[in-house]
Amino acid sequence: VYSLDAKSGCVAWIFTARGGVRGSVVVGPRPGAAGRLNAYFTDQQGYAYAVDAATGTEVWTVRVDDHPLVRLTGSPALYRDRLYVPTSSYEEVGKSPTYNCCTFRGAIVALDVRDGRTIWRAYPIAETPRVMGTRPDGGQSLGPSGGAIWSAPTIDPRRGLIYAGIGNTY
Repeated sequence: VYSLDAKSGCVAWIFTARGGVRGSVVVGPRPGAAGRLNAYFTDQQGYAYAVDAATGTEVWTVRVDDHPLVRLTGSPALYRDRLYVPTSSYEEVGKSPTYNCCTFRGAIVALDVRDGRTIWRAYPIAETPRVMGTRPDGGQSLGPSGGAIWSAPTIDPRRGLIYAGIGNTY
């Protein structure tokens, strides 16, 4: 992640995440630090970050989902003291032929912006995946799965709702 000086275009700071950063960076106030801002973003390894927006110094880093093929492609949404992180995965296309597919189900994860602690997690597919059958090669087929959230959620503060576009089933 690069921070550029808006007047000169010069690099102000660089932060190296654990994986590629595909989504947008969201900037907002740092709780408990009057006048300070954090930059929030996610990466392709499943991590969410808060860094000092002025210096690029890490404030916190958390793994949002422990699924082995998680990837975070959608930009997080910031509202008040929560960062809403959409989750997706490589499970659809990034697996070996012998992989027992599929167990990933997308989610919106609400993080506390103070420390990155998970407040709640909501799945578009409520049911936990289970064995649905056996493939011709003897591997397991699991489901239901999918429901990846590839883009940023939208916050509706007046109604107290979050909207998210949900991807395909696996």
